Amino acid sequence: MTAQHQHYVPKLLLRGFLSKDRKRAAKEQVHVLDLNEQRSFPTSIDNIMGERRFNDFWVDEDILATIEPWTSQIEAQLAPIVERIRIEKTLERTQEEIGSLASLIAFQFIRTKGMRLMPERLDQQMRSHVRRMGFDPAKVDGLMNLDEEGLKTEHVRHQIQHLGKYAEIIAEKEFFLMAAPEGRSFYIGDHPVVLHNDEPRTVYRGHLGIGAAYIQIYLPISSDVLLCAYDKAVLGQMMKTSDESFNKEVASYALGKLRAGEITAEQMKSALELRRDLDPVNAMIRRIRAGQSIAVDPEQVQCYNSMQAFFAHRFVIDPDDDFSVAKEMIEEREAAAHRERDVG
Repeated sequence: MTAQHQHYVPKLLLRGFLSKDRKRAAKEQVHVLDLNEQRSFPTSIDNIMGERRFNDFWVDEDILATIEPWTSQIEAQLAPIVERIRIEKTLERTQEEIGSLASLIAFQFIRTKGMRLMPERLDQQMRSHVRRMGFDPAKVDGLMNLDEEGLKTEHVRHQIQHLGKYAEIIAEKEFFLMAAPEGRSFYIGDHPVVLHNDEPRTVYRGHLGIGAAYIQIYLPISSDVLLCAYDKAVLGQMMKTSDESFNKEVASYALGKLRAGEITAEQMKSALELRRDLDPVNAMIRRIRAGQSIAVDPEQVQCYNSMQAFFAHRFVIDPDDDFSVAKEMIEEREAAAHRERDVG
């Protein structure tokens, strides 16, 4: 079997983030920031966000297996829908399309280097906790202590066994697109499916899982298109808040005018309908249901880029070769790492 560079963020996605420099884009080059070494450089998409034999694993001492053909087949099936959305910036919102997008998010969520190393990180945290309790981790059953090959084998098993379940959970979300304004670009990191939740974390309820209540899931698919999958309760909550504000402010004001005899009932009805049509939340919901993209402002692009940089394992791509947001995130990542070490 020939060793090869195998991607955990596929070229299918990376092609949406080629350099804004036409000469570099023609060579399929991207601008990359290494968060660990804090340096940026241009490189071909052939060389980034993957590793030599990333999808190969040893069954035993003599048999080397691979899931590379499986990953390539999934990518080939998803490529047409990704390419169409990039061009049209719309969703068809059919059951088939939602299923494909759910598979895309699920597959990209579980296949990354960061996901592969998660058991190791959890094991280290558990060992630190055991030591704080005054025990020897070497004498505690159940701690994994996986080596590199063990992590790889466990990661492959996890992808094969859980991809379908992850896709099933994500397919229950509300899917829509966000579009960046002219002159601004979305980043893509090497762990590009990022999760956000505006609800406060509690002791009894998960906060940042794909099945968590009010979860928001984001996957950039090009420099100007962001795929979003929200727990349906998020939009419901937004509409409820908007309705409460409308009833408290606009409707009560119009009712006062009616009681004072300043407007007729028909005039009040027409004014309320017009005001509701102009409400930004209602306008957004209408665009989502029509499959149209939601335009975001530069500050929102910066917010979504900061999430890409914060959750990246090591690399971030910026088509504009700017990285100002990512460089700010380096300090926050380092502060978070220090806090984690202090707790450990």
